[in-house]
Amino acid sequence: MKKKNLEILLEGVERYNQPKAILEQYFTPAVIAADILFFAYTMGDVEGKIIADLGAGTGIFTIGAALLGAKRLYAVEIDKDAIEILRRNLERYEVKAEVIAGDVRDFEISVDTVIQNPPFGSQNRHADLPFLEKALEVGRAIYTIHNANTDDFISKKIEKAGGKITHKKFYDFPIPHTFNFHREERVLRKVILYRVIM
Repeated sequence: MKKKNLEILLEGVERYNQPKAILEQYFTPAVIAADILFFAYTMGDVEGKIIADLGAGTGIFTIGAALLGAKRLYAVEIDKDAIEILRRNLERYEVKAEVIAGDVRDFEISVDTVIQNPPFGSQNRHADLPFLEKALEVGRAIYTIHNANTDDFISKKIEKAGGKITHKKFYDFPIPHTFNFHREERVLRKVILYRVIM
């Protein structure tokens, strides 16, 4: 499958109905999700692999990984409303994945690859850390997105845990006007995707 075809397919993934500010529920755009997934695929970290999507939301990474030939998928999500949409999306795309309702900190299954877009920590400082720490604990290859202005901090955390950053990819992540405290129709947040090998 070509990256553009993957992006087109992921455009159909249902988004949050009523995103929650406390959980920083921002939908990963199909163009970014497809780029990350295809990158992971070309690195040999998707096809035939066991993959965890930590903080799966409505399932865009889980579905994309399935479309690229993942062997087994775990979608971990704490929010009941998001899980409802996630299950609908899995059914619609005919994707088999084990949906785990709960906190990512309780996930204890070792996997080949973790692909995640954790909260950026805008509402709760360091909200992304439990996701990063769990990914470093259970994953062999990790693809994780973080605020660009926390690069030094995140890089040190990864290295201290014994991880090796092999790649950094930079994106302008669009945040649409979603919550009442948002002042602009849309802002672009600079984010970094880290590929880490443990």
